[in-house]
Order: sequence, then C-alpha cells, then structure tokens
Amino acid sequence: QIRVRIIEGRQLPGNNIKPVVKVHVCGQTHRTRIKRGNNPFFDEVSGHTFEIAHCLYDVWHFVMNISEASGDVCFTSGHAVMRKWLLLSDPEDTNSGAKGYMKVSMFVLGTGDEPPV
Repeated sequence: QIRVRIIEGRQLPGNNIKPVVKVHVCGQTHRTRIKRGNNPFFDEVSGHTFEIAHCLYDVWHFVMNISEASGDVCFTSGHAVMRKWLLLSDPEDTNSGAKGYMKVSMFVLGTGDEPPV
C-alpha cells in the first residue's frame, strides 16, 4: 500500500484561488477537497493498494520524484518521507521559479508493515 498525506500548502501564487491536490499513482487518482487561499491546510490521506509487481516502476519513479523535489529526503526503515516541504514548479517553464510549497508525508507499506506514527 502507498499512503500519501497532503498536509498543507504555502505561498501559492494568485488571487482568490481554490487549490486542490491530485495524487496519481499506478493509474489511481485521489483528489483533495477544494480549499481557499494561498496557504491551504488539507491534512488528507490518500491510500492506494495494489499488486506491487504491476506498478513497481511507477512507485520507484514516484519516490525518486519526491526525493529530487525535496532535496535531502531521508527514507526510514519503513520507506517513508515524513513532513517534508516540496518546492512546486512548472515543468513546462523551468525558468519561472518557485510556485509555492507543499508539505507532504508518503510511505510504502508491505504486508504486515505498521504505518509510522
């Protein structure tokens, strides 16, 4: 199982915005509730359960993308990224700079694994 906790956003650009976060992993999508403002607090967990052999490639790239986005990510023995700020940017325009920040936790659980507290 892969669980992603969307905690909060900071410094999102725009006026009168209604941000929403979509988590897309291995063909499954979870969407947060719509919030208001430039510093939204979501605190929502999305859990995805799969046959890991079918999407191991996607999981690996998801973990690597989180690692690259947040810099000094430390994976614990439970394969977790806990309360890390990710820099948001536009992949189509790499020169446009930061588009805000998103605080997330993400972990991968195998059969019998307990989620971190």
